[in-house]
Amino acid sequence: KAVVSTQSTGLIERIHTRRLYTLLHSTPPSDRIFPDKEVILKEVVGEESDLSPHIAIKKLCLNFGKWGKNGDPLQPVVFYDKHGTVSSERLYQECSMFVPVSWSQRQLLFFCKSEDSSIHERLKGRVQEWIANANFSPSSSQ
Repeated sequence: KAVVSTQSTGLIERIHTRRLYTLLHSTPPSDRIFPDKEVILKEVVGEESDLSPHIAIKKLCLNFGKWGKNGDPLQPVVFYDKHGTVSSERLYQECSMFVPVSWSQRQLLFFCKSEDSSIHERLKGRVQEWIANANFSPSSSQ
C-alpha cells in the first residue's frame, strides 16, 4: 500500500471542504506578452523569498479568433457588393474599423495557497505593488 504524504492529504482535504486557493488579484486584460512564471514570481516576491511557496500564478489567454496567420476570423469571409461581385479586400478594409486591433487578450491571475491571513495580506500587497509598477494603462491593450 502506498504511503500518502501529509501535504497531498491536506490538499485533497482542502478540495473536499471547498477551502480553495484565494484569488489575490488579476491584471487587466491586455495584449502584453508576459515573461515566464518564474520571472514574474521573483519580481513579485522580491526580497521576501519566504512568500514563494505560498503564491500560484495562472496565465490566462483568451483567443477570439481562429488559430491562423493573424487569428482574424473575418479574413476568410467573402464579401459581396450589391451587384454580386466578390470584393473581399475592399469590404474587409471598410468593416475593419469595427473589429478589435488584437484578437486575443492575456491576463495573469495571482492566487494565495496559504490559509494564514498574515501571509495572505503580505502577498496581496506585493501583487498589488507589482501590478501598479507594471503600468497596465488602457493604451497598452490596444
